[in-house]
Amino acid sequence: MTDPAPRRCLVLGGSGALGAAIVRALRGEGAAVALTYHTREAEARALASEVGEATVLEADLGRAGPAERVVDEAAEALGGLDVLVHAAAVSRTAAGIAEADALGQPLSAIDATAWDETLAVNARSAFLAVRRFAARADGEHRGDDGDGGGGEVVLVGSIDGLKPLPAPVHYAASKAALAGMTFAFAKELGPRGFRVNLVAPGILEDGISRGLPDELREEYLRHCGLRRLGRLDEVASVVAWFALRNTYATGQVVTLDGALS
Repeated sequence: MTDPAPRRCLVLGGSGALGAAIVRALRGEGAAVALTYHTREAEARALASEVGEATVLEADLGRAGPAERVVDEAAEALGGLDVLVHAAAVSRTAAGIAEADALGQPLSAIDATAWDETLAVNARSAFLAVRRFAARADGEHRGDDGDGGGGEVVLVGSIDGLKPLPAPVHYAASKAALAGMTFAFAKELGPRGFRVNLVAPGILEDGISRGLPDELREEYLRHCGLRRLGRLDEVASVVAWFALRNTYATGQVVTLDGALS
């Protein structure tokens, strides 16, 4: 009996800290992986070398065109696409305002441009990429019975979009949008064989969480059942399960916050 072909995965935002952990987890289980970067080309190529083999693609997910184009490029490079993981995230501030000040005074630090840029990368690009992924999968796998071949979609959200926490409002709104998309995508795409789920981490030891003030981390630990921050590899392992092993779960939001209350 021949071994099954490896699952072909695209990780949007794969050059970031959490995205890179997801790439490592997927490659560690034998998946074929393409990953995107925007400004971190050196990090993306170093990661591809580290994991042995990965396709590296440039994409400015703040613009509409690249969010769809990169799905086509990944499919062409990998010979098709079975899994889409959206792990791209930013939290823009108004011009001249440092990220630390934005966390302390979120409303005064967010102007219309910062709002638009954050929602474009964190939410709009996920919508556009999933829409294109579904259209391609239907076209590649549709059989005589008219059923599409489906695929796995894993969106990486945040507890900021699910619980009342001190977070920049535009970042929280973008992550809440991912939860809404998860529910809607799961219903619309389910009959075509797609499973769509959201993994929502709490504060992690590394990645975007490193910019948080110490007092916010301490407050989090006081209310966290496990009394510690999460690890990138812990989140990546859950994403990899949904990407490579899931067969029935869809429309689910899985929080990884150590029992935050």
